[in-house]
Amino acid sequence: MTITADSYRENFNILKEKTSAIDKRLKNENKEYEKLIERIILNTCNNGAETVQPLGTNFNRISGIMEDKDKIIGDTHKLTDKVIDSLKSKEIYCLRDWITKFFTQVEGRYNAPNNDVRGWAKLLGAFDQKTSYEMANFRSRDKEYISQLKITLNEVQMSTDDFEKLYKMKRESNIEFHDQTDTLPEAEERFEKMQFTDEMKHYKEPLKKLFEALKIWYRD
Repeated sequence: MTITADSYRENFNILKEKTSAIDKRLKNENKEYEKLIERIILNTCNNGAETVQPLGTNFNRISGIMEDKDKIIGDTHKLTDKVIDSLKSKEIYCLRDWITKFFTQVEGRYNAPNNDVRGWAKLLGAFDQKTSYEMANFRSRDKEYISQLKITLNEVQMSTDDFEKLYKMKRESNIEFHDQTDTLPEAEERFEKMQFTDEMKHYKEPLKKLFEALKIWYRD
């Protein structure tokens, strides 16, 4: 059974709930202890009050230590949240191999302008140039190659923006993040079960379209 980021998140949330319950009990006990000290001081003669007064000081020191502990636990929770989100991103990046398969299908259907034999390489070069330099638009000389890509993608209701996002995702993914599924249905099922973080959710729609496109093109 594969352990996913969601299962880690579920277990982590359970631990957080247990920690919260213990903290609540400790706070209640602290309040009762504080009330007890106040009653002892009120019901003790002057000399006795001087004897028990340090109890209040000790209580304040213990409360301070507990507050420091709570801060450390809070910071630990934040760090764990980031780690789990990182794992979720890793799961999504595992689909990089399917982006490669998708690009292969696009390449086979792409009609380069003027039958340019290097058309596909120039097209990818255009995306590489745009993403590497974070350009707002493609260069003028690349636009005819982009126009031909639009024609190819229109067959499966995809846009050049979808293609660009998939291209960026493939670049961002590390070589170690490989998909372990062997078939398209398995990969699609895995995708449908994934929960996308805010940082990754803009990839969801183009990935969904990717699988729809591959199902269409694989039937050709």
